[in-house]
Amino acid sequence: MVSSVVRSAPVRPAPWRSFPFGASVSCRAGPLAPGGNIHTRKLTTPVLHRPRVRMFSPCPCSWFRLERSPRHHSAMNEAQQSLVFVRDLRLPDDTRHQHARSAAVGREVRVARGVYIDRESLRAMDSRRKYLARVRAIAETRRNRPVLSHWSAAAIHGLPMIGDWPSYVHITQPKWIGSRSRNGVIRHSLAIDDSELVEIHGMLVTSVVRTVLDLAAIASTISAVAAADAALHSDRFDRHPPLATQDDLHRAWEQRLPFRGHARALDIVEFATTAADTPIESVSRVNMRVIGCPPPQLQTPYFDGEGFIGETDFSWQEYGAIGEADGDLKYLDEAYRGGRSAERVVLDEKTREDRLRALPRAVARWRWNVAINPRALRSRLVPLGLPMKP
Repeated sequence: MVSSVVRSAPVRPAPWRSFPFGASVSCRAGPLAPGGNIHTRKLTTPVLHRPRVRMFSPCPCSWFRLERSPRHHSAMNEAQQSLVFVRDLRLPDDTRHQHARSAAVGREVRVARGVYIDRESLRAMDSRRKYLARVRAIAETRRNRPVLSHWSAAAIHGLPMIGDWPSYVHITQPKWIGSRSRNGVIRHSLAIDDSELVEIHGMLVTSVVRTVLDLAAIASTISAVAAADAALHSDRFDRHPPLATQDDLHRAWEQRLPFRGHARALDIVEFATTAADTPIESVSRVNMRVIGCPPPQLQTPYFDGEGFIGETDFSWQEYGAIGEADGDLKYLDEAYRGGRSAERVVLDEKTREDRLRALPRAVARWRWNVAINPRALRSRLVPLGLPMKP
């Protein structure tokens, strides 16, 4: 929980730098402060900080640092630029009433109180960007800066959602405030430490590790595992580092004990892997466990006389079986196609499968409608000769 005791900053070596003695430092009060005012204080001891870190005060008597999360911000930028806040209107011919009339006739959509967006711009967004627009609108129009958490934090961090993004914005606040939910906001009364918060585009957000644990405690198993796998995912091509590690999750889980859903959260953390490349692989893994399928090896490389064939999503080498989960991204997302057309990707996948079958290996492929359905997935895997536990 956020402490009410003033903590002096630790002494650290360069590149940390200090404010001089007697300097005045201003910071905005956060979600626990009564009014969100600017507080200024004289420094009688050096306060150290490093680049890309902002000092933020949740109340006049406590300090903590917020690391900026570096990834998945393009969607948030797009959502932010599309919003119109009536508080920022300055031109005499651009007023609150004009935007309200535009919303009434269908040209604009009211996202939150005092926030509008052009209907065509909203229609062009995918479901995550639409949700991010609502999250941003709610966060910017509250009296005190809220701590965005759970699914709202997952959307900001770029963690996947299985199914539709929620319509409600999720925030976390101390237990003594209460958890009454209204006006499109769900409040979670939970203890939270300053080290579990980051600042992204001026918003307070639970860290990736805390977000994964929050979802692991209450979300559906497939959603929780998909989020945990995405956070742990280690890019084999070194394009980006993982957002978190297993050690990070275990350490945070232990430090947070006891909390509601801790046993379930630990099971999710231990089941999560660094090797699941896509959400459909995460969902498939969950349902494989549901149907009693032997645990597969992930991303196993295969070779033949012509050389490297590829890495398979799932492999059971002791049974001579291979499983491939095909999501839409492989065929529709340019980043996944690597400059190839969708037709070229289909032909390459067919050639790859033929080479795998010639090893010989039994190969099964499935898409989302099978991955999400344990019974359908079982019927797809049984012909591979895999033993299923009852």
